[in-house]
Amino acid sequence: MKKKIVVTFLTIVSFLLFSGCTQQQGSSAEKAVKTELYKLARTHGCTECHRINATVVGPSWMAIAERYQGAPTAETRILLIERVNKGSQGNWYTWKGGDGMPPMEKRVAADVVEKLVDYILSLRQPEK
Repeated sequence: MKKKIVVTFLTIVSFLLFSGCTQQQGSSAEKAVKTELYKLARTHGCTECHRINATVVGPSWMAIAERYQGAPTAETRILLIERVNKGSQGNWYTWKGGDGMPPMEKRVAADVVEKLVDYILSLRQPEK
């Protein structure tokens, strides 16, 4: 199942990068990639606490993206991957559970964590 998701994701990303599509086709392909990434998050239990734009237990992915809006992408990516893998506490006052982000490194493969963090960072607004 994981292999199928990864293959589908890579196929869609390749299509986006190398197809030279029109804007309409590109937005359709982009939506497909986001749908696959959301399915990946749901499959690994991320959506039990997080949503794209709503606080459930943990902060929304949009809120995380906004918090790191002006931060350098490479450093932010490393920080978020570490927080997902090792867990974190005390970084969000809106956290409803009080226990913070549990460590996911034994539950979720490293490549999946990286893809999901990249997805969250892609939600940042373009710099003006």
